[in-house]
Amino acid sequence: MRIVSVTLRAHDDGSPRPTGIEPLLHDLLWAHAVPAAGLEHVRVRPVRAGLEAVFFVRAASDAEAVTGVRHLLARVREPVAAHGYAVLLPRPAHLRADFGT
Repeated sequence: MRIVSVTLRAHDDGSPRPTGIEPLLHDLLWAHAVPAAGLEHVRVRPVRAGLEAVFFVRAASDAEAVTGVRHLLARVREPVAAHGYAVLLPRPAHLRADFGT
């Protein structure tokens, strides 16, 4: 099991953020997941920059987990934007230094 964390940054357009949007975005992420991504669990929670989505992924390597999450996020970029958030893609695994098992 691998863990990939992603920030969903609130658009800075001055509009108020809807409260309780975490369950909706959680469902949106699941609805766009494909079996090949190996998604086991996802949690969306508020953080200072907006929201954090934490993905628990069944993958053989950190690189495979990040690649799967990046593909999922590419599919949900526009629907997430429609709810006032921008997806900040995780860096490719070979550029990351924060993985641990």
